[in-house]
Amino acid sequence: MKTLPIITVLGVVSSLVSAFYLGQIDELSFDRVTIQFCPQTANINQPNARESQGKLDLKYCRYRHRLLKEVWESEQYKAAISLSKESFSVQEFNGDNSGGIWLLLAPFLAGSAYLAWSNKCQIDYDKKFKLLEDLKSSYKLATVSARNEREFKATAINQRWDTQRVKAGQISIDAMQDILRRQGEIQDRTHVSTLKQFDLNDSQADKQIAENQLVVAEANKKRDKLSKTNHTEDNTNQKQTNESLKDSLIDALKNHEDGWLWNIIKAAKPLWIIGEQGTGKTNTSVSIGLIRKYCLGIPVFRIADRHLNGANSKVWNLLEAQNKADNNSAIIEVLQDTYERRLERIALDLDDKQAEQFLLDEFTHLRDIDEETITKFIKSTFSDTRKAKERFIGVTHLGTNAAFGDGTAAMRKAGSILIEKFTADGEKPLSRVVVKHGLVDSQGNKLEDVEYTLPTWFEAFTIYNHFHNKAIDFN
Repeated sequence: MKTLPIITVLGVVSSLVSAFYLGQIDELSFDRVTIQFCPQTANINQPNARESQGKLDLKYCRYRHRLLKEVWESEQYKAAISLSKESFSVQEFNGDNSGGIWLLLAPFLAGSAYLAWSNKCQIDYDKKFKLLEDLKSSYKLATVSARNEREFKATAINQRWDTQRVKAGQISIDAMQDILRRQGEIQDRTHVSTLKQFDLNDSQADKQIAENQLVVAEANKKRDKLSKTNHTEDNTNQKQTNESLKDSLIDALKNHEDGWLWNIIKAAKPLWIIGEQGTGKTNTSVSIGLIRKYCLGIPVFRIADRHLNGANSKVWNLLEAQNKADNNSAIIEVLQDTYERRLERIALDLDDKQAEQFLLDEFTHLRDIDEETITKFIKSTFSDTRKAKERFIGVTHLGTNAAFGDGTAAMRKAGSILIEKFTADGEKPLSRVVVKHGLVDSQGNKLEDVEYTLPTWFEAFTIYNHFHNKAIDFN
């Protein structure tokens, strides 16, 4: 705790020193030359050669000219009449490019100081919050204790006062007992009367409820009698419409690029979707979940995502899951329950009609929270989901051992499907996908790193609306 202010001060001072030093660095970081033009006199062999040379030096050689080295090297021989090299005195100066290190060091040190101070403030806040909670608890305990003490003292005083009255002859023991007896009778009768009043209120409420139910039942009977024929016809038409919508969507998936996407959707293997931020991983997982729900009849049992109630809430709500987990602790509990639930479902020997879906998003950093739970969950996912009749979809940024754990590479390739998605600008997903592993060709050979595309209509809200009065035009 005491080291954080020291780190903060050192970071601030160091960043200021770095920034100050950066400002003192020579702004010319390029190689330069200093040139003196010192022509030799033509009267070199004459008696007055020294005087003549001195006049030339006084006129020309006392001036120094600074140029960039590359300019001097490229321009010195371009004159129509070039001068001899002996006429020039050239001195070179190499540029200093060390300022880049200080340019990076200054913000890094300032950021370190900010993080140290931020951690100190958080620690102070947590400590003060705990002190406040302890104070509130002690205050409540003191309040309850004082109230109980007052009640006890009041009862004791009344008892002692009654004893004193009896001793003083102000009231006899028989009279005191009579008062207590009458008070007991009054309390008993009050209790009986109150119970009867409750029973009366309950009976009146039951009578009113029964009358209301009778009226509702008669109204429902008349309504059902009038609408029975129309209702039967509506159900038949709706069923036919739903089947038509389902068939058209399945046909479109089968006809898209040899049906690779339909093969993945109907597969029982666990499906993992990886990619950077902005690649549309969550939307793609929900799209697959919707198709499995409406076309394969597999309901969504559980969703787990830290952003369930935030930016992704609208798209997650399309799945109408039975159970949801929206924070790290709840997600860890869900994963623990899931691998135990899988073992229970395997023991029941369920059929495909009892299959269910589980969608897990933001898996990337869960290992940092509870490594043991994640290890058990991963092994269960690659070995138990098919027998447990669970269709699993997982979303993560990385498909490496950092997320899944060491020694799982072979298990992942053999027991799951892995799709990678892409984006060009970090915001808009591309239709391009790469199936890293999990598919096979017509001969059963395993395919790796096969590139495909998603249909233009493959989007969660579009697929949901397809089954809710806005069918997709696949043409």
